[in-house]
Amino acid sequence: MLLALGNPERGDVAAGPAVAARLRGWPPAGVALRLCDGDLLGQIETWRDLEVLVCVDAAAPQGEPERIRRLDPGADGLLRDTSLTSSHGLGLTEALALARTLGLAPPRLVVYALRAAASRSARP
Repeated sequence: MLLALGNPERGDVAAGPAVAARLRGWPPAGVALRLCDGDLLGQIETWRDLEVLVCVDAAAPQGEPERIRRLDPGADGLLRDTSLTSSHGLGLTEALALARTLGLAPPRLVVYALRAAASRSARP
């Protein structure tokens, strides 16, 4: 499953939906593309029988703008050095930790954290 996180109405966290829009029609058979605009708690149960979960999410401002970071929570721990928290409640890091605790996390997790560039429209 490819889980695209974010709200298309909020430019600062719209990375997941933007990626999902570009991938429509691309995922091969057997790969589900799901959007999530904030309720990760409601998503955890759907992860139970997955072999692989790939998440695309905006990352807090760190590093160079327009950078994509590939994170493997299995190899890298639970994303301790990355801020993937949410202003809407449970963040991705917490959701992954909870899923692991409940035995609902798939064996393979990959996160693509996208760091957007600063808005150019903010110039005087």
